[in-house]
Formats: sequence, C-alpha cells, structure tokens
Amino acid sequence: MKKQFFAVLLIFTLVVTATAGVSRAQGPDPDPDPVTPAQTNPEVHASWRVHPPTVDGDLSDWNGVSRIYLTRRSASYAHGSDELRDADLSGWISVLWTSYRVYLAFSVTDEYVVRQSRNLRNDDMLSVVFDVDQSGEYNAGDVVLTFSPDNVMTVNGGWPAGYEWSIHETATGWQGEASIPMHEFGDIDFLGDVEVGFNWGLQDNDGIGVESWLSWAGPEYLKPTPEQALLQFTDGPVRRWVAFHPGVDGYDGLVDTAISRWHIHQNYGEDPRITLYSRNQYHLLIKFDIPDLGQDVRVLDARVHLYFYSRNHEWTSLVRIYRLLRPWDEATATWVDAAADTPWGKMGADAIGVDRSDQVIGVQELTDLGWVTFDLAEGVAEDIYTHPDQNYGIIFRAEEGSSVAYNLYSSESDENAPWIEVYAEFPPDATR
Repeated sequence: MKKQFFAVLLIFTLVVTATAGVSRAQGPDPDPDPVTPAQTNPEVHASWRVHPPTVDGDLSDWNGVSRIYLTRRSASYAHGSDELRDADLSGWISVLWTSYRVYLAFSVTDEYVVRQSRNLRNDDMLSVVFDVDQSGEYNAGDVVLTFSPDNVMTVNGGWPAGYEWSIHETATGWQGEASIPMHEFGDIDFLGDVEVGFNWGLQDNDGIGVESWLSWAGPEYLKPTPEQALLQFTDGPVRRWVAFHPGVDGYDGLVDTAISRWHIHQNYGEDPRITLYSRNQYHLLIKFDIPDLGQDVRVLDARVHLYFYSRNHEWTSLVRIYRLLRPWDEATATWVDAAADTPWGKMGADAIGVDRSDQVIGVQELTDLGWVTFDLAEGVAEDIYTHPDQNYGIIFRAEEGSSVAYNLYSSESDENAPWIEVYAEFPPDATR
C-alpha cells in the first residue's frame, strides 16, 4: 500500500513540476554535476539512548550527538550554481534510537526560506531515506520522509500516523526534530547492530522554483539508490531472562493460595500442595513482586512456572489467567473472602471490574504433568514493575475441559515451588 501511494504521489509531483517550468523535483538531472564522495556506501552510526530527546524543535538536547554534514563539498551529487555557498544551502542531521523509536534532528542553513507551492516538493525541503531491505531500490517497507519548513512532514508521500515532529524557521534557515515508531522498520532486530540503507538530501527554492539540491550519498535523495550509505544502529541494550525462586538469594516476593467452590471457607495459604480444578471448581491465586533491577532497566515480559505432580484423570484442562484488582491475603483468602472479614465482590473472586479483570493475560492447556510455563501477555510485567502499588496478583481459572484436578506444589513447598522469570532490558553498561 505504501509503495502504491508513493508511486501515485511521485507521478503527481513530476507533472506539477513540469507544468511550473521547474526542471528538477526529484532525483538528479540527466547530466548532474557530481561531487565525488569520500567512499562508496559510507557507514554511519546511530547510538542508542535510554532517555530520548524531547521532540519540540529545540535541538539543545542533541549536544554531543554526532552530525552528518551536507554541503556542496561533502555532497555525493549536487545541482545548482558552481558558486553555491553554505549560506545558500547546507545543513546537518543526527540520528538516535531507543527501544521504541528512531529519532532525527536536523538544521538547514538557507538565506531564503520558501514555502509557497501547493506541492511541498516544489519548495524548500529536506528528505531522509531508510532502505530497510538494502536493495538499493524502493520497495514496500522502506521509509522515505520529507520535511518542510512550515512544519509539514510526510512518510512515503502520505500522512505520518504515529510519528512525532516539530519544525520551525530560524535566523539562518530552519530546523526540526522527528521520531519514527520502531514498527515502521518491520521485524528487524535492532539489538543485532542491524544496518539499513540510508541517505538524505536538501532541496532549495529561492522564489522561482527548485534551483539547487544536494544528495549526501548517491544521485537520489527521494528514494533508495545503490550508492546510498549504510546506517548501523549500535550501542543497544542487553536483554535477558532473570529468574526469581522463592527462598533463593533472599527472594520472598511470591505468595499463593487456592480457593475452592467445594470448601468455600477453607484457606490453603499454608498448604505445600494445592489444586487447580477445571470447570471453575478451584482457582489459583498468585502474587509476585519484581525486585529492583537497577537504574534505567525495563521489564518487558514475564512467565510463571508451576509444577504439577499429579491429577485424578488423564484429561486436559484449559487455564486462563486474569489480573486481580484488589488486595487479598494469602493466610485468610477463601472462596468467600479476599481477606479476613473482607468478602470478594462476588464469591470466587468473580466480580468483573472489582475482584478481577475480564481481559485474558495468559492461556495454557494442561495436558501433562511436570513443569508448565505460563506466558503473560505483553505489557503485564512492565506494568507490575513500574506500578508495584497496583500489583494485586493474578488468578488462574481452569474454565474449560474435562472435570479434572491438577495438583501442584505451592510456594510453601520445599521442592518444585512456583517461580517466575522476567525478560528485562539493561543499559549496555549494566553489570548485572
């Protein structure tokens, strides 16, 4: 869809440009005035940051970030007067990335800032090309951005949904910032020092049409080209699983119990062995805390490991997990009460919006004995870690399947007690 939209807009641009009597709107003239680049396919780097810059058009928080300069002397290809001065057209761009977005900052020097045409590509403009598949030609999935001094941005010729940007004029030209959602680059793994094709360019209109343009690497600045640069996303964080076992290395942040429809006043908080029974006969309540993992660490995912040692039939049971929405006490919770003298909104912790959420955050079919891993939905672990005061635990409900009891060890057991793992992102200099 991106490719089709881009192609339509490109054709429209060329038609309008020709009508206006401007010889250049995209790409080089048939006989460009080349400036030999320092090397073919130069490499540049975008560094990772824990805390991104604020996208407000103020470039002061980009101090110390490397810049890619573009002048007539540094351009791979240029069009315009041989006497084109830096004050006429020049600029720089910087690139950063975080775990969520790619960030751009740019500054353009231009004596006469022009934005007068209905078609932004006939006026002053900056372009940035990310050739995601490094093919050297435009394909669906590539990201082509344009920026105009009147705070207009496009992506592949269309509206940049989910992007952030801020552009304004300055005493010597114009400048701006933008951020790109990481999903725009597809499913590539940015933690593997990934490379994408990269180029950028400047276009200048001093009142009578596009008179000058500069392309940093290769003859095209509005689409990928074989001569483009390679942009490498470096210095990324380290992601790994971290395990927490009750009683190991001082961890005591996991509590659990069962509640039973058959024994509505029975508490199982001190029992080393508890039951999860299908058709909503027995539920399992677990609350786990995630210890502080260090400054600027993000928790991305979590999973719970339970050991089922026996069952009364060789049948299956479908278990769904939900967030609990209120405090409960391991030592006194029952089918009736969340804590002593504090009843559930509905027996069995079943009042939606009061006792528990109705959003499923995990699902697993029990078919065999031994260790079973329950993966939690995206965002749950991060929310537990960043909002521990709102962490009331989770409830396992065996809602479907045959009438079968799966017996498991609880946190009170000396063997095979439940444990958790969290998938965390550590800054690259973290030692843990």
